Amino acid sequence: MDHARTRAKESRARKLRRAELLLIGAGVAATLIAAAYQYLGIRSTLESSTAASLYAQQQEIDRIFADNVDLQPYFWHREELPDASASGDPAARREAEQLAGRAEAAAHRILDHFAHLKYQMGTQAFTSERADWEAYMRRSFADSLILCRALRDDREAFGGTGPDSLWGRYAEEPCRGT
Repeated sequence: MDHARTRAKESRARKLRRAELLLIGAGVAATLIAAAYQYLGIRSTLESSTAASLYAQQQEIDRIFADNVDLQPYFWHREELPDASASGDPAARREAEQLAGRAEAAAHRILDHFAHLKYQMGTQAFTSERADWEAYMRRSFADSLILCRALRDDREAFGGTGPDSLWGRYAEEPCRGT
């Protein structure tokens, strides 16, 4: 009789232990599922925030060209800036120098934007529309001698010339010969 009671107690203890383990397993599974949903939500929020920041920067650049229409040919049609030293007229020379200064400032603002884009894509914080942004950067270099020269002259500030730099990834081929 004692033997039967002992076996019954052991059987109940095993069943209780199994039930406890199942409950613990279910709790762990529920926690992992909740963590995965939280991760996806955080990731989505981060990507949305990053995209908003990048689009705001792009709007600033668009505003530069809306406010300075005379800069457009040097960034969109691969035109050369006028040579200030070629003019004998001091007023024309000053105007050409001012145009070159505004174009250089715009080029560096665009390069900063591109460096930020590249950084965000490198951290995997911004993955949607990556191919579109990369094509935009390559096309921008292909369309602008001033942008190519600004990066060429200041490559070290933008990651050097390696294959993962702005120059190596987006500018080397379209800027060849500038």
